[in-house]
Amino acid sequence: MISYLGPASAAIITGSVVIEQIFQIPGLGRYFVQGALNRDYTLVMGVVMFYGALIIVVNFLVDLAYGLLDPKVGYR
Repeated sequence: MISYLGPASAAIITGSVVIEQIFQIPGLGRYFVQGALNRDYTLVMGVVMFYGALIIVVNFLVDLAYGLLDPKVGYR
């Protein structure tokens, strides 16, 4: 179950862009879409970098949790 949380959290984070745009919820997804429509490439790159860093951190935390919860997995 722990190994499922990394990709699931990535899907939730990136899927929020669509939900924010459809339901008019203010958030990073809305800035991303507006930046793309207005050709504000620095804003788009910043949001993509933020989402990428957030996904990397979440996956790293899931890997650490997996190592702590499963005694068969050891970090050398």
